[in-house]
Amino acid sequence: MKHLSLCLCGLLMFMLSAATLKAESAIEGLSPLMILVQARSMFPQEQLQVTGTLETAEARGLNAVIRPYTLSLNWHQGSPSATCAIFDDAGRQSPVQRALLKRENGITHLTLFNAEGVQNEDVRLNTPVADTDLTWMDLTFNYLWWTNVQQLSEAALEARALKARQGGRNCVVLEAFPPKGTIGLHSVLLWIDISTGYLVQTEQTDAHQRAVRRMWVQRIGREEGRWVPREFRIQREGMRRVTKLIIATIQSEAFSVKELN
Repeated sequence: MKHLSLCLCGLLMFMLSAATLKAESAIEGLSPLMILVQARSMFPQEQLQVTGTLETAEARGLNAVIRPYTLSLNWHQGSPSATCAIFDDAGRQSPVQRALLKRENGITHLTLFNAEGVQNEDVRLNTPVADTDLTWMDLTFNYLWWTNVQQLSEAALEARALKARQGGRNCVVLEAFPPKGTIGLHSVLLWIDISTGYLVQTEQTDAHQRAVRRMWVQRIGREEGRWVPREFRIQREGMRRVTKLIIATIQSEAFSVKELN
């Protein structure tokens, strides 16, 4: 799959959290689990309110579908949770899909509500968000909290035709496994920048360890002294269409990002 990647000076929200990038932190000598913990620590610890759009289009932007979203992320607290609403119109009047995610004993439970408010509990985290290629696992960076993780050796990378260098950065490649078996999901690969400990790219693999979906940062900006991701891109293996996760605003007690003109 061909895709663009930025030379990240740091990343991200990568989650929507991604609202913040902090000081450099070397990961040399750390265990795979501690590297993952270090990458997670780069994310803001406070509750975040995020707005933006999900845009899915074929090559050259043809047949684009644009859906506004709102996201409330409270992933670091004693009772971690996230809520999200996907809309059809810019006025955000009636959501076409709502989601509630709660993490208990290390396992995240997802409940979806459709436009009529009908509830569907315990939906798989690798379920697509609305009609995009983004999954709920992508949106909440849930895999940063998984504890079953290993580092891929050079031999393992070569055997799986994977490159450690991504976005112009030398990376450690981790493979994290979900705490609960998930149909269609084997693991998530994470590229962690060796010099900073920041997350650069992720890749979901299926039951046969084949890549099925990749996500990377496409655009970042400087806001109040922090590097803030403005756009992520997600693409399924073998598909021409691309989903753009665009961040318009981020609000927390300590930080805010305004919509670009």
